[in-house]
Amino acid sequence: MGAEDRLRARKAGGARLQRAAAFSRFILHSLTRGNRLGVALAAIVVGSAIVTALTSLYFDISIKMSEELRAFGPNVIVSPKPDMAAAARGERGTDAKTLRDAIADLPRDRLVGGTPYLFGLVRLDLGNAVLVGADLSQVKAISPFWQVDGSWISVDFDERNALVGSGLAKAMELTVGKPVTIRSLDGARQARVTVKGIVETGENEDSQIFVNLALAQRLLDLPRRADFAMASVVAQGPEADAMTSAMTAKFPVLDARPIRKVSQADGQILDKIEGLMALVAAIILVITTLSVNATLTAMVAERAPQIGLQKAIGASNRIIVAQILAETAIICLVATAIGLALGFLLAQLLGQAVFGAWVSFRPVVLPLTLGLSLVAALVAAALPVRGAVNVVPARVLRGE
Repeated sequence: MGAEDRLRARKAGGARLQRAAAFSRFILHSLTRGNRLGVALAAIVVGSAIVTALTSLYFDISIKMSEELRAFGPNVIVSPKPDMAAAARGERGTDAKTLRDAIADLPRDRLVGGTPYLFGLVRLDLGNAVLVGADLSQVKAISPFWQVDGSWISVDFDERNALVGSGLAKAMELTVGKPVTIRSLDGARQARVTVKGIVETGENEDSQIFVNLALAQRLLDLPRRADFAMASVVAQGPEADAMTSAMTAKFPVLDARPIRKVSQADGQILDKIEGLMALVAAIILVITTLSVNATLTAMVAERAPQIGLQKAIGASNRIIVAQILAETAIICLVATAIGLALGFLLAQLLGQAVFGAWVSFRPVVLPLTLGLSLVAALVAAALPVRGAVNVVPARVLRGE
C-alpha cells in the first residue's frame, strides 16, 4: 500500500470515528436533556416488573399449586392386580409391606404421605361398624382437611386409641375420651380402645372407625394384608402418570394410577390460572407499548428542529432512525434492569401472600422479560421513527 493509500485510509478511519463520536454525543444529549424520558422509563419499568413477577410465578405456580391442592386429599391409588390363584385360596388384598415399599419408592421430595388401608366389618358396643386400618400419622398427612374434634393419632404403632367418624359416634353414643370395645363378627378377637378424636369429612369416613393397621389385621384375622394404598404426591402435569407407571413397572403385582378426578381438577385449575396470568401479562405489554409510543411521539415532535438541523448538515434518514432506535434500546435496557429487580421482589411478595412460600429464581425469566420489553419498546418506536423520517429540514428551519 502506498503513502497516498495509507493517508486516505487514515482519513476514512478518522471520519468514521468522528461520525461515531457525533452519533454518541447526539444520543447522550437526547438522553440527558429529554423532558419525557422519565415517563418512558417508568412505563417500561412497570411493564417489565409485572412481566417478571408473572413469569416467575408462571414457572413456579404449577408446583406451588400442586403443593396447595395436596391439602384436599390423596391423588394416587395403589391396588393389587387380580390374582385368581390367591382368590381361589380365599386370600384377599396383598402384602401390606409391598404397598409400603411401593409408596417409599416414590420421589422423596414429591411424596407428601401414603398408607395401606384394610377394611372390614366389626361389632362395637351398640352395633356393627366399618373398621378401617391404616397408618394414622400418614392419614393425617394425606387428608389434612379432615375436621377432628379431639386430636389426631400421631404415631402409627398406637393400638390403644381410635378415630371415629362423626355419624358413627352419634349413632353409637361415643365421645372423645370414651372407651369402646371392637370385636370381630365371630367374637373370637377383640380389643378395647379409647376414642381420641371424632372425624367429620362429609364423606364415607363419617360412618367408619379408624385404628392402627396392625390392630385391624388382628381383629379381621388378615395378618400382614391390606386392600390397597393411597398416596399424595406433588406432581406437575403428566408427572403423576410417570410416577405411577414407574411404580407399576417396579412392582408388577401392583396397579398404581393417579386418581383422575383429582388430577384433572388440578390441571383445570392450573390451566385457568396460567391462562389468566398470560392474559394479564399481554395486556400490560400492550399498555406499556402504547404509553412508550405516546411518549416517543411527543419527544420526536419536540425535537423536530434538532432533527431538521441534523438533516440539513448531512445526516441521512438511516442515521436519524438508528439514533432513535438506539435511544429506545438504551432506555429499555436500563428500565428492564430496574424492572427485573422490582419484579422479582413483587413475585416474592405474591408468593408469600398466596402460597406462603418463596418463588424460585428462574434464569429463563431474564431473557424472556428483556426480549418482551425490547420488542414492545421497538414496536412503540415505529410511529415516532416514521415521523422523524418525514421531517423536512427546510420547513422546520423556516419554523413551519
